[in-house]
Amino acid sequence: MALNLRHQSPAEFAARFWSRVRAADKLEFCRLMYWLTRRLVAGDLTDTQARTSFNTAFGRSLTGPQWTTLRANRITPAHDRYAAILAEGDL
Repeated sequence: MALNLRHQSPAEFAARFWSRVRAADKLEFCRLMYWLTRRLVAGDLTDTQARTSFNTAFGRSLTGPQWTTLRANRITPAHDRYAAILAEGDL
């Protein structure tokens, strides 16, 4: 099921999301990356949409392969850490 935004545009949502990522502590960062990964896996967002919003928010110009590397090296490990926390029942 795609994200259904009623009170903000997709661009506004993306800007707010990446702003929260930028300001997040370690646990919040992992939680946000967990959410992002779940939305990517569910098909609510595409990698292209996530990469484009990331590039806009951070003033970058990552290519597809660079995004894949970022996702493999930063986003997926953060997702996995948060999933482990949930599995242990620490939250």
